[in-house]
Amino acid sequence: MRVFLFVLLLLPQALALRLAFLGDFGAPTPGRGQVAAALRAYHAAHPLDALFTLGDNFYPRGEVVEAYLKDLPPVPLYPAFGNHDAPHLRDQLRRFQRERPYYRVGFPGLAVYVLYTEGDLAGQRAWLEAELSREKASLRLFLLHRPLYSSGLHGGSPILRALFEPLILAHRVPLVLAGHDHHYERLEAKGVVHVVSGGGGAWLRAPLRPLAYSRARAAAHHFLVLEVGEGTFRLEALGMDLRPLDAFSGASP
Repeated sequence: MRVFLFVLLLLPQALALRLAFLGDFGAPTPGRGQVAAALRAYHAAHPLDALFTLGDNFYPRGEVVEAYLKDLPPVPLYPAFGNHDAPHLRDQLRRFQRERPYYRVGFPGLAVYVLYTEGDLAGQRAWLEAELSREKASLRLFLLHRPLYSSGLHGGSPILRALFEPLILAHRVPLVLAGHDHHYERLEAKGVVHVVSGGGGAWLRAPLRPLAYSRARAAAHHFLVLEVGEGTFRLEALGMDLRPLDAFSGASP
């Protein structure tokens, strides 16, 4: 049984990796610029190794806006793609130099699986099952746009749960990050932590009636930072003042 410590804890001295995650950010709102500025300030003080998006990179129909990208910290950028990106998916794949909208990114001790929730779900499941069967990294992380669980307006996707949750459980994936609903939420279902992080700049929506799985919620613009150490990880959601909205730590399976 996996145990998660939902408290602020210090990582071991050997910090191996620091990643940031940004969901639902590419909208023409004041919040987008504020989140980007906060990310740059954080990176200046705590250098990031890479930045991932959780989809809906450009509103309303996915046309690439270079100015939005130039506002982000100058680190490697790995996007997930959401429903608002789908109409111009080919253009985004070309811009981000991706052959397809789902892929694996490897770091020392960590494998990040970026999934595409808007199509080819059966093909992705087959690809993911084959990849996980030979995965050597001790910590595996799933990223996708539509969440499996959420107390927000859109809610969790039963289809995605049916397809991907069995693999998450079988391969002991401890953490799943998603966007789509425009708030922050941490949920725990079947021993897995699910985080909804759709507060990267788009218009905020407060979560609805909390699910029984819900552990923390906030209707605030924010981004996520994951720190990975030897056998441990720590994730926190940071608001515009760089103070944590929520934080938790866990151990690699």
